[in-house]
Amino acid sequence: MSEENGQGASGPVGETTPSGWTVGIDLGTTHCALAFGRSSDGERPETMGVSQVVAPGQTEASELLPSFLYMPNAHEFGETGLGLPWAGQMPYVVGLFARTHGAKVPDRMVASAKSWLCHDGVDRTTALLPWGGSDEIEKISPLEASTRYLKHLVDAWGHQQPDAGPLRDQYVVLTVPASFDAVARDLTVQAARAAGLE
Repeated sequence: MSEENGQGASGPVGETTPSGWTVGIDLGTTHCALAFGRSSDGERPETMGVSQVVAPGQTEASELLPSFLYMPNAHEFGETGLGLPWAGQMPYVVGLFARTHGAKVPDRMVASAKSWLCHDGVDRTTALLPWGGSDEIEKISPLEASTRYLKHLVDAWGHQQPDAGPLRDQYVVLTVPASFDAVARDLTVQAARAAGLE
């Protein structure tokens, strides 16, 4: 797993645990990914397929989680259309379906949240995304969008790796680009904590 110039977000989040799992999370502008391995065996890390909605009522696992978030209206997909294996229904959708369906309804799609997170011309904790969305659409901050991407990975890990224990109990390295300033790095750590990686 690439580390985008190898710079961690203010160091690893979490501590080494007896399980020996080391987990790398790449919180990318266009995709997120998670790789894991035993820190003691020296083997190449394995990329985890991340369960995500690919169509209403349908989920699949993919090695990449597109960094897109879609904010549906209340009646768009029924009661279970955006359900995940660990949640019967979600008020938003992250990943492949968010990207494909959001392209048809762009004023409800959040994209490039990571770029917004390092944009020093805006308050990165203010609800301003989806950018250009109408007033009746719920808005979220770049920080909240990043939190939701990470929360999806945390929940996917818990569902797909039940014997490994919660992700918060692993040794987690969260990568950020070298272009991130101190504020963006600190916000990434905040997002990780809000997602359950205290």
